[in-house]
Amino acid sequence: MLRKNLYIQAAKIVRRIVLGIRLITTFQKIACLKKFPLLLFIALTSLSSLAQRDTSLQRRLDEYLAANKQLNFEKLMTYIHPKLFEIVPKAEMIELFKSIFDNPQMTISMDSMFVTGISKSFNFKGAEYKQVDYYLGMSLRFKDTSVLKEKDKVSEIEERVKTAMGAQNVKYIAEDNRLAIDTRKIMFAIKDNPRTQWMFVGYEPQQMDMMKMLIPTEVLTNFKL
Repeated sequence: MLRKNLYIQAAKIVRRIVLGIRLITTFQKIACLKKFPLLLFIALTSLSSLAQRDTSLQRRLDEYLAANKQLNFEKLMTYIHPKLFEIVPKAEMIELFKSIFDNPQMTISMDSMFVTGISKSFNFKGAEYKQVDYYLGMSLRFKDTSVLKEKDKVSEIEERVKTAMGAQNVKYIAEDNRLAIDTRKIMFAIKDNPRTQWMFVGYEPQQMDMMKMLIPTEVLTNFKL
């Protein structure tokens, strides 16, 4: 039982690193949301075609973006650095993602994603690392359409989502009864050696123990993270 619990916890952490997804337990305290004990995750690490002068990285980012927009998790896994799957198997991660983006409580869509900056390369032990900063705009819709129609609760929900997600802006859009979420995130592009393709892993500062299993401390220090 202990081993199983540790495995589940590791899966949740890896899920957040891959797609920036976070379970927001504070929502359980909101009376109107008591029906949703597993409510509100967010997603995702995604990129656009601004990979500057590295055409191989640009191509990989474009492909990764397309997989994200399509919510094609099977394809998405082929762009994630394989170290993650030493912690949680790939098949298990795919099922977790599917259950997050469309479940009995809600759906999540990716509306806008683009890179805002790509660092210079940092080489460490034969591998090349780049920090990628990006913007992500998402929409969250509750399948119970009454959840966000209690006007006295909307502001409270917006603030809780903003805090839990580290989002710059969370706004209720009354016209289609959804939350519009704007956030800025970081991920790493990693090329293990000159013969391998660029792979990606999200940066999750709240999970530094896990991050140090995936990204060398020297790399994090170089990027001042």
